Amino acid sequence: MQLYQNATKSVENQHIIAETAVVLELLAFAMTVIALPGTPPALGKVFAVMAHNCAINWAAMLHEEAAAVEGGAQ
Repeated sequence: MQLYQNATKSVENQHIIAETAVVLELLAFAMTVIALPGTPPALGKVFAVMAHNCAINWAAMLHEEAAAVEGGAQ
């Protein structure tokens, strides 16, 4: 995460961007495991459900954080 924070030093919300980048990396890893030919279908389904829930919850948290950063303006 430090790498992303260093790359976004001039951005006001650098911690949000850095954390989002890490979450996207984890989601990409989950999709890679799902796409492997040797992955059992049950494991692929588990990873897909976990990745979906992670993405939805992370998007909700970012939406709330953006509203707080912008002073609640919508």
